[in-house]
Amino acid sequence: MHCLTVLYPNKEGAKFDFEYYMEKHIPLANGLLGHEFKVTKGIASAQGGQPAFVCSARMEIGKMEEFLPVLLQHVGALQNDIPNYTNTEPVIQFEELL
Repeated sequence: MHCLTVLYPNKEGAKFDFEYYMEKHIPLANGLLGHEFKVTKGIASAQGGQPAFVCSARMEIGKMEEFLPVLLQHVGALQNDIPNYTNTEPVIQFEELL
């Protein structure tokens, strides 16, 4: 089983509109991609201080090879929506559940 994970770094001056993200962007992404994101909000670092990521979203996608064509079909619409909720550049990676 593979996952798509999107991480939003918590850097100086980072802004993130969780209301927009949860009410608009996540339903858009779930609908276009056909899977459901699980979203977490960073609240603190285990070492103390600010979390490394303000937000993370993970979606179980089955096989990466089967999911990639769907993602590529909709990546433009998803990227165009990013400025509506954050001024940070997300880190996107594929992962394998162990």
